[in-house]
Amino acid sequence: MYIPLVLSREYTAATNSTRMFALSRRKKRNAYVRETSMPARRLGKHPNAKVYILRRVIFVVSILLTLAFIAKVGLGFFGVEYISFELSGNVHYTEAEIYDILAEQLDNIVTDSEARTATYLKENLSYIKEAHVSKHVMKRLLTIEIIEREPFALLKFYEGFKTPPVPGTTADRERAFFLVDVDAHVLESIDVGKSGAPIDERFQKMRTLVAAGDKLPKVGTVAQTSGISLGVEVLETALLRQTGLATQIESIDASRPQQIKIRIKTLPLPVWIAGDAIGAGLHHITLLLKQHKIRVLELLKAHPNATQPYLDARFEDSLYLGGYTETK
Repeated sequence: MYIPLVLSREYTAATNSTRMFALSRRKKRNAYVRETSMPARRLGKHPNAKVYILRRVIFVVSILLTLAFIAKVGLGFFGVEYISFELSGNVHYTEAEIYDILAEQLDNIVTDSEARTATYLKENLSYIKEAHVSKHVMKRLLTIEIIEREPFALLKFYEGFKTPPVPGTTADRERAFFLVDVDAHVLESIDVGKSGAPIDERFQKMRTLVAAGDKLPKVGTVAQTSGISLGVEVLETALLRQTGLATQIESIDASRPQQIKIRIKTLPLPVWIAGDAIGAGLHHITLLLKQHKIRVLELLKAHPNATQPYLDARFEDSLYLGGYTETK
């Protein structure tokens, strides 16, 4: 048995009000969720995607250009328009000559080490023995301290000969002159006149080393002919031990190590010494000039028909006058 219930108007109104409130809250919640949980848009679908990409590209390119400019400024800090030099110790070269050599390789000089720059100077300027290079970045300054080689002797060289020809012959005119230092380093080539002698009078008064070989020595390098180094040793020994004799030496021919020919100003013939007894040989020549010079000159006058006279000082206690035929 069912008993019908009769609801009052007040109850019905309250129920409807509760339903409307719940529905309203659900709508707000759904609206809120839809606003905060929007799906992410793809870059390609963005209405301004092309503008966005273009801006990023411009930004990256700007960064790269800026870095390249900074690198160029760093590497070009010593650029031609900024660099300045300080030179010291240069005698045979003017500042302009050194600047010209440096300008040919300025880009490499800026980036290379100081040691490489010094090597470059020594390779291109034959008189430079040592070069100390220092770079001052903040001052844009390149400081170069130079130590130059000193001329030691004049080199008379016969190209294409195994040994130097006899003085005064036609072959004797086929010669070239160079300036060398105490290390047999070739400093420069010397111009000669029509007579075959150096034009500059300064070189005519220098002691001469005589040598021969297949090729001419190269300026800026050490002469490879063995007779040149040996001749330098003989002359250096004379300057150290026999200074009086050294002032009278005109030329040294050391092309044959055991038959070194030394020409003296006061003697009309060469004197021979041995390469393994240089000191003893020079001592014998000094005694000869002091004690037996007049006797030697008298013997030459008494026997004027000698072909190529010479004095042999290679023996310890004796001097021999040679160059005569067996009958003499």
